[in-house]
Amino acid sequence: MDDSEATVTDDFFSFGGDQPERQVLSRGELLARVSALMQSFEGCESVSVVEVTPLDKPDTAGCNWSFTLVLETAGVPAEVYSLAYAQVIAMARSCWNLE
Repeated sequence: MDDSEATVTDDFFSFGGDQPERQVLSRGELLARVSALMQSFEGCESVSVVEVTPLDKPDTAGCNWSFTLVLETAGVPAEVYSLAYAQVIAMARSCWNLE
């Protein structure tokens, strides 16, 4: 019996709500994943995340890095990347912590 559709996989963009803990990533891996998320939005294909700000201790939600991302926008206007930023930061902070 093939139940491959019922199998949960831990893929690159996994945001499963059933994971009790955030995945801990190195700074480089976190930057790569958040950049990939940003680049998945229309008009943001050349935007990359170059820095995140670690927190001294996890916030009340359990995330240990701030809402502030340093971006290399490659000339993409703020009105284009700002909508992606808001969605990406919320998703990423709920799933990943900084090592």
